Amino acid sequence: MSHLQASELFSVKDRVVVITGGGSGLGRIITRSLAVNGVSKIFILGRREDALHETAAQAPEGIVIPVQCDVTSKDSLEAAYQAVAAQTTHVDILFANSGIMGPMMRSPQPKADGSLPSITEIRDELYNIPMADFTNVMNVNVTGAYYTVLAFLPLLEAANKRRAAPQQGVMSPPTAQVVITGSLAGFNRKPPFSYAYNVSKAGVHHLVKMLSTTFTSYDIRFNGISPGLYYSEMAEHVFDTEGIKGTGISDGSFPREMIPLTRGGAEQDMAGLVVWMASASGGYLNGTIIVTDGGRLAQVPATY
Repeated sequence: MSHLQASELFSVKDRVVVITGGGSGLGRIITRSLAVNGVSKIFILGRREDALHETAAQAPEGIVIPVQCDVTSKDSLEAAYQAVAAQTTHVDILFANSGIMGPMMRSPQPKADGSLPSITEIRDELYNIPMADFTNVMNVNVTGAYYTVLAFLPLLEAANKRRAAPQQGVMSPPTAQVVITGSLAGFNRKPPFSYAYNVSKAGVHHLVKMLSTTFTSYDIRFNGISPGLYYSEMAEHVFDTEGIKGTGISDGSFPREMIPLTRGGAEQDMAGLVVWMASASGGYLNGTIIVTDGGRLAQVPATY
């Protein structure tokens, strides 16, 4: 029964992976997690070349290959695709992970005496934010993910063409997969820290569903990860606002009414999820949004 041993179930040996937003945050965690578990190559894409090289330096030598790229530019995406295609014949897994929070777009909160802000105060707070700032969040988080997928379709198809012919009674190896990073914010209806960010991540979740349906006949799978609070550059302001010290991964770091498990997500939490999704045991996933949030979404009423 060796096929049920963890070393077989969760093997990602020899996979070729592309990760956008690989220079920091969850992209760096995903990169580190796969790099130490036997993948063949990981191409990490991002705008900041220095951050990409910093990520690469944290992985075993020769596995992680930085490629500078701006996912909001088709020319840049095409150049990145060509750079990757020059170094591999296929891509088994694409993590479309690039994302930004954008400016704070939060409605004024109740006043000290418990009274609600006036409509004028709400309007002034939100209407003064330039439309371009809202649009930019959508452009990076939704449009950028969509065009990243389109750019790498040929290499994902090439991975499927390498698969061995099916054998009766034997589980076939995983088909090519795209994993897009959403957020718990995409489910949240309470006053958010950023309306643009929440709306964009809801769009990402729906994008996963649409793409998984569109590409069923091509055997390219699409899944999403919807993280709660994991410490990163992008989430740092939330930790500061809530007065959380450090990365908040130990029990008791957060009030239970905010996160039922009383802690933020740790690198190990994300690593275990990513390795499972990328392995043979994750090969039956398609059109799924996996929430990893310490129980926040399950709360009634939901809180940010």
